[in-house]
Amino acid sequence: MIVLSGTAIFWFTALGLVIGSLYGLIIKKEGISVIGNIIWGVISSVLTGSLGIWLNFGDGLLFAFMYTIAFLFIVNVFHQHHEEDIYGNSEPRIRLE
Repeated sequence: MIVLSGTAIFWFTALGLVIGSLYGLIIKKEGISVIGNIIWGVISSVLTGSLGIWLNFGDGLLFAFMYTIAFLFIVNVFHQHHEEDIYGNSEPRIRLE
């Protein structure tokens, strides 16, 4: 039986760092920043990996991998990042006459 130890937390942290940085580099400026993706990746990876161990889903690494990607997707999709979304400026830049 796998227990939640320092080694498991290290691997969850490393997984969150890798997934967060890759996700931030893929998304670029369309979601939250790369640093934000890394921070949220580490937090969600440690939490979901610990939950995976607690619920006996193997070693928790695959569980943490899947749900960290899902969590970062949700965080980036629902982040308001465009000027039109924030200020309500819906004036078109191209005028058709």
